[in-house]
Amino acid sequence: MTPVRDLLRRLDDWLHEPAPHERLAILRVLIGGFVTVYLAVNVGEFDRVTRRDPAEFDPVGVARVLSGPLPDTVVWGLFVGLLFAGVVFTAGVWFRLVGPLFAIGVLAWASYHSSWGRLLHFEHLFTLHVLVLGFAPAGRVTEPGPAAIRYGWPVRLMAIATVTTYFLTGLAKLRMTGLDWFGRDVLADHIAYSTIRVESIGGPTPPLSDWVLDRTWLIPPMAAAALAVELLAPLALVLRRFRVAWAIAAIGFHAGTGLLMWVFFGYRGLGFGLLPLFAVERGVAGLRHATRTLRPTAKPPGDPGDAGRPGRRRRGSGTRLDLAG
Repeated sequence: MTPVRDLLRRLDDWLHEPAPHERLAILRVLIGGFVTVYLAVNVGEFDRVTRRDPAEFDPVGVARVLSGPLPDTVVWGLFVGLLFAGVVFTAGVWFRLVGPLFAIGVLAWASYHSSWGRLLHFEHLFTLHVLVLGFAPAGRVTEPGPAAIRYGWPVRLMAIATVTTYFLTGLAKLRMTGLDWFGRDVLADHIAYSTIRVESIGGPTPPLSDWVLDRTWLIPPMAAAALAVELLAPLALVLRRFRVAWAIAAIGFHAGTGLLMWVFFGYRGLGFGLLPLFAVERGVAGLRHATRTLRPTAKPPGDPGDAGRPGRRRRGSGTRLDLAG
């Protein structure tokens, strides 16, 4: 067997590695819940697109089928429909119907939302994840069950989408700036621009922007670390020990951009976008076990012989915390 064929065989085995159905169901709950809350919190964005100048409409993605902006009633109908479908999607009810509908609805909104002259990259990854979940057998309950290939490949596909978005972002940096990215000027200009933009609209200055701009020697190692997080992301697919370290670094990276520029991608920075890389059912099982362990045990019935003896207490009786597991 040639090295190329061996590599392809290993890749095929990895893609088709079985996974328990509760892993996919837990991802549905966590990711579907995040996206539903995100849409509800960002209701102002639906109002904002109804007020935009129609001349600014420049459709991208599936919105290219439109010849002009949607009527306001359709936009608000999409909002209400997405919230309802998101709740049902997260609950796993009528999933064969609601799963694809919610996925298509999220794709439609993400495309339409980015059709006003600015691509909103922070919505891309969760749109891809919802699309995979919506067309996968993710509607089963979250209780433990047998592993199967049909539950494994959607998780692998979501993990690939996660690391690919980071890797492509790193490539885009190098394509646009070349080796200048490792100098002081490129990242410093980004930080300064974000600070001036926020201050011009009356917002607070990012907490660390001035501090870092006063210490420009910090910028080259920060730029190199950010690029390393992005370009090394694919290794998180195949190296388990590296995976945890990379996830911590990625979350730290997003926290840093938030503190430096008020640019925070919540889906990734809060860890939701990284969940497909991990066996999330183990974490849920651990929480269930901890809950059962810390639950107070029932008080055993008293010894009738102790009645009438107020000064005596039966050894071993009373409520305690069962920490033995």
